[in-house]
Amino acid sequence: MKRRTTWLFFLLIILGIGIILSPFWLWQLKETKELNVLIMDKTVPDKTYREHNGLVYILNNQKYVKANQDKYYSQSDYKGFKPTDDNKYKISELPDDLSNYDVLYLTDQYGVYEEEFYGSNSLGERSDKLYGGLETEDVDKIENALFQSDNKTLIAEFNTFASPTSDEAREKITTLLNVSWSGWIGRNFSDLNGDEVPVWVRDNYKEQSGKEWSFTGSGIVLINKDDYIVVLNNEDLTDTGVEFTTTNKGSSVLNKELKSQYDYWFDIIEANDQEGVLAQYTLPVSKAGKEKLKGYNIPSTFPAIVQNANGQYTSYYFAGDYADEAEVPSLYQTVGFDTWKKYITYRKSFYWNTYVPIMKSLLKDGLHKPAVKESNVETVKFGQMDTNSRTNDEFIQIKKNGKWEDLVIKGVNMGISKPGAFPGETSITKDEYYRWFKDIGAMHANTIRVYTLHPPGFYQALYEYNQSTKEPLYLIHGSWVNEDVLTEKQDAYSKEVTADAKEEIKNMIDIIHGNADLPERTGHASGKYEYDVSPYVLGFMLGTEWDPDVVNYTDDKHKGAKSYEGTYFKTEKASPFEIWLAKLMDYSADYEAKQYKWQHTMSFTNWVTTDMLDHPAEPSKDEDKAVVDPNHIKRTDKFHAGLFAAYHVYPYYPDFLNYEKSYSTYKNKQGEQSNYAAYLNQLRKMHNMPVVVAEFGVPASRGKTHENVNGMNQGFISETEQGEIDKSLFQMILDEKYAGGLVFTWQDEWFKRTWNTMDYDNPNRRPFWSNIQTNEQHFGLLSFDPGKYEPTTYIDGSTEDWNKLNVSPLYTADKEENPIQDVSVTSDEQQLSFKINYKDPVNLETDHTYLLLDTIADQGQKSTALEGKEKVNTDFGVDFAVKIGEKNDSHILIDSYYDSYYFHYGHLLNMIKKESYVSKKNNGVYHPIRLALNKELEIQGETIPFNSYETGELLYGNGNPTSKDFNSLTDISVSEDKKTIELRIPWALLNIKDPSQKEIIADLWKKGMEGSQTIEGIHMAIVMEKDKKVVQTLPEMGSDNKIHLENTKQFTWDNWEEPAYHERLKESYYILQEAFSKVGN
Repeated sequence: MKRRTTWLFFLLIILGIGIILSPFWLWQLKETKELNVLIMDKTVPDKTYREHNGLVYILNNQKYVKANQDKYYSQSDYKGFKPTDDNKYKISELPDDLSNYDVLYLTDQYGVYEEEFYGSNSLGERSDKLYGGLETEDVDKIENALFQSDNKTLIAEFNTFASPTSDEAREKITTLLNVSWSGWIGRNFSDLNGDEVPVWVRDNYKEQSGKEWSFTGSGIVLINKDDYIVVLNNEDLTDTGVEFTTTNKGSSVLNKELKSQYDYWFDIIEANDQEGVLAQYTLPVSKAGKEKLKGYNIPSTFPAIVQNANGQYTSYYFAGDYADEAEVPSLYQTVGFDTWKKYITYRKSFYWNTYVPIMKSLLKDGLHKPAVKESNVETVKFGQMDTNSRTNDEFIQIKKNGKWEDLVIKGVNMGISKPGAFPGETSITKDEYYRWFKDIGAMHANTIRVYTLHPPGFYQALYEYNQSTKEPLYLIHGSWVNEDVLTEKQDAYSKEVTADAKEEIKNMIDIIHGNADLPERTGHASGKYEYDVSPYVLGFMLGTEWDPDVVNYTDDKHKGAKSYEGTYFKTEKASPFEIWLAKLMDYSADYEAKQYKWQHTMSFTNWVTTDMLDHPAEPSKDEDKAVVDPNHIKRTDKFHAGLFAAYHVYPYYPDFLNYEKSYSTYKNKQGEQSNYAAYLNQLRKMHNMPVVVAEFGVPASRGKTHENVNGMNQGFISETEQGEIDKSLFQMILDEKYAGGLVFTWQDEWFKRTWNTMDYDNPNRRPFWSNIQTNEQHFGLLSFDPGKYEPTTYIDGSTEDWNKLNVSPLYTADKEENPIQDVSVTSDEQQLSFKINYKDPVNLETDHTYLLLDTIADQGQKSTALEGKEKVNTDFGVDFAVKIGEKNDSHILIDSYYDSYYFHYGHLLNMIKKESYVSKKNNGVYHPIRLALNKELEIQGETIPFNSYETGELLYGNGNPTSKDFNSLTDISVSEDKKTIELRIPWALLNIKDPSQKEIIADLWKKGMEGSQTIEGIHMAIVMEKDKKVVQTLPEMGSDNKIHLENTKQFTWDNWEEPAYHERLKESYYILQEAFSKVGN
């Protein structure tokens, strides 16, 4: 019995020891797993390796080994900054070939600075950079690795793309991660008066506010790209710390729900795909804190982890410094140690509570798993010929699961320009194209149409996008015909026109098959084209909107031309111009068949002006004198791909669309009278093939050019109205049995002109600023808003954005009782912006504010009438008088002598009533600012008078896109307490031809419409009127009851050659996204 008790005792001891040692022997029993991880860490100022040591611990603890079966070492298994002995260091660059790695992990790329490396820098002072910031070359290597194989996972964390990373590298890496950076970073501090708050934060705050840093207690510090500081302290917060929580998707992906407090540096980002948000941060803000954040356009909840899982690779972005852990144990050969740390000793440790379980889950189940790739397009062979599409009587068809299916075209047109460049400069980057394709795909579009050859990056981006997605984006590729040569020769058959057209077709076909190397040529795309996108090319669309004079001249010169019988296309009852088109189409099909054994569905561009219908209500002979009929071109039995017609159809032009009597009784399928639907119905009946509306849409611009009888105007349309109208147009296109439609257009195009503003600006400088008076520039669903990463100012009644810009008042009242306390002015690529602060709430019915602007010297009005009998006299000429009054009585007036509209249509063209006073300076008369809409028309014996509208009227509203009350047409906004008014004035309303160079229209009566001059700035005076009596002027009047020029303030701004802008999806994008989601899925 005693022996048995002894043995039992020893067994219990052995068992106890075994249990105690179980974390160690259980770890030894675990199998190793090969996982090749590349770590890139540029922030290693010392040999603690803290920015990646926490990651290495997890890899070793989970028994992941390198290809040589060895463990990971913090001091050697990373690329980046490597400290050596005696205050020296070396740089280990990212290798060119990353194909051997499974995971690419970017920890902190901030870098190493002199004070951190050579000194202690305990105060957090800034110093010169030794090394740091993600480089473009780094991202290129990463991108190549991700797309050259389909077995890789990219993980990145803060600071990957904030300062000091370059703009180009930032754009590339955020595109790969599918996130957008707001330009803001932040950190929670347990003590705002403690040593952890860096000196540079305190110094920047003092510099921007003029106040000493006196914050105490816990708080959150937010910093933007320009080092502007926002502090959330006790009165702004309801709790301490930043809350981290997983989303439902995140809990599913990570196999656990996580909630913790995060207290270190973070990015404020936006996920381009909300489905990819796995976790989010919530700032514990009070009502006051929310209002403060709102003023800076900062959300209180934003993504913490974003997953981008696609067919090609998977990425994760951690918007925080997660792997940074100071106290990582050297002993990693244990099981359950992290759990013990989590529950026993480190209850508040984000590293142990959150980061470790996240990484364990991702390394086990979240890495990219290459699937057996199935092509997302199906091709069909006809003999030796490949094709991916065909047509029936109504639709273009594609093969799906071995069966031909109708494809409803729902897509966008895409131009070749962006701000700061003309189209011929082909300046759009591959990363921009790729980002845009993702947004277009997310809109549920299935097709992109381009008009001409794009740079190689377009085709690479399209190829890579389609490799990564289940549903492809198809391409309808245009082949441009040189309009200048065509117009000059007037004959489509001229050798120059035909040779150029064929060369363009040949290049297009070689390019889409990834087999072209085009030399540099001014105004054209060039470079090496290596990506074969032919399976994604739905069809070719040759040509442009045909000049009716060219069509008629060609038909007359070649009258009697024989019908064409080509290998792939032939004509029946065709005109000479149609025969010429058929020959180009045949040339295209023949070249592609011989070179690549491919056929693509074919079409050519057409528009209402050259349709086959008679339009008796069309007042312009040019708009109804020529016909290009696609029905006269047939395919032969050898052409197995499809043939379809394509038209550009807008609701407001040509004019007959408003005046055709038979259209006035037509109702669309929603039971609403619609001239647009009536025309679509009439046109569709004339075709025996599918018809695509290749362009449709309305612009979200301030300026207006044409009006539509049903309110679908060309301009003065808000973004929301744009979306609703485009949605309605698309529905009518489908209802009238069309094969689909392509909205015009994807991105805004600053280089564009339109007929009623083109004489008032500098055509050589258009791409450098946003002219919201020119509607043609603002058809896009993607806006380019002024300001890098984030807006300059929004006209929304809020003042925080002005604080952020650190704008000092232009005028400040010298008496506390003055009704106007101060006036601030700033400017950007789009407008002048004003902020007026009042002592008391403004009553717009009785309190009126006037801005008197002197832009051009030696002219202007020297007496300005206000309400009632009041006048304000000046010793300088006022060129523009701005009234801020009631909501239906606020506008900008122009000195009649300087009125470009009157000079153009009254003096030069004699289209409006002439006034004798206008040619005299200081004539006492202001004019409203107007834009022409239509010249006098003769329609079936009826005279429609010249038409214009007042574009100087100012609209009240909220111009902040994040507001539920957002109206993009807003000119004036009043704060909630009615003590602040914000105003915008578009540059063009001030006769400014090019704000980037301060170029204005000169003295019209001396130098004409073409005359221009540059200025130093704009002199400004402000007048406050209360109950029809002047109560204040800034500056004060002199003893002669005049405002003197020498006392006025002049606002000036810096010239620019590179416009600062950031991308923003308009409200119309989201409306069309919903509409497209319901069609063809």
